Amino acid sequence: MRAWAPQPPVRLQTIWLAISFFFMCGSGYSQTNIHKEILETYSFQPHQLTRDQQGQKSVVLDSFWKKATERKSDYIPALRQELTDFSNPPFFLYDGSMLLMNLSQTAEDRKVVLAAIAHSDLRDIDEKAYFNVVHDLAAQGENTTAAAFHILEDPKFHIFVPEHVLNLAQNYCLIYMLMPTAQSYWEQASIDRLRTEKEPTAQQSLLLLLWYAQTEAADKAILSFVQDESNASASRDFARKLSVSSSTGNGDDAGLRKKRRERMRAVSDEALLDLDRFTRDLHKVRSR
Repeated sequence: MRAWAPQPPVRLQTIWLAISFFFMCGSGYSQTNIHKEILETYSFQPHQLTRDQQGQKSVVLDSFWKKATERKSDYIPALRQELTDFSNPPFFLYDGSMLLMNLSQTAEDRKVVLAAIAHSDLRDIDEKAYFNVVHDLAAQGENTTAAAFHILEDPKFHIFVPEHVLNLAQNYCLIYMLMPTAQSYWEQASIDRLRTEKEPTAQQSLLLLLWYAQTEAADKAILSFVQDESNASASRDFARKLSVSSSTGNGDDAGLRKKRRERMRAVSDEALLDLDRFTRDLHKVRSR
């Protein structure tokens, strides 16, 4: 009889049960170890390191990314789980999100990423990189509100777009991160945030965003802000300069709003000019 001849069915079943148990244990072991690996790999914050130290840590991160890429079946579900735990290291919440996006492009994962990076530390992240990620996801129609509002914590947040010699301060970065999405995602959230926001730069960014909203609710929020003497005087002055409509309706403006959303998928000075043109047209429609 040949050495490789099949064993009796009972023996074969036993072997397969053993193999299945091995892989189940291996998967659980991997999940636990990945959590420990994340804590060890990301036990630092880049903004606290020297350039040389950052270079050393970059090698460690490259090794982690390489392992995750080679073992996607283990790391993708682990990353999904770990990125929903906001007590994990703040740099992991950003860098791990970029890794997950590199390994998987599902709608589920895009939502996980947006929630996670909203809890990252902006001091550790290149501003242009953060902007690009959020804007790209906004262009895909995702709800980027929490991730966009995150930059309100940094009054100096800005990016430079060399192709168009374009400098965007916090205000227009915020607008770009939100305008390509459904307005229902961010309008009421912006009104609510304006009521509690005390930092002047953030206040003015929200006021400008609400002016672009061009709705009755947004107009009322701007006027209410002006009347509240507890708000920063510079921000109240800025709000007074924003022209609001006396109309209580929005008119037939669905087409203009769609054009604005689509145009703001592009980052350029021409897109901003079109944004203002479409918004002026909206204002005229609402004021009739």
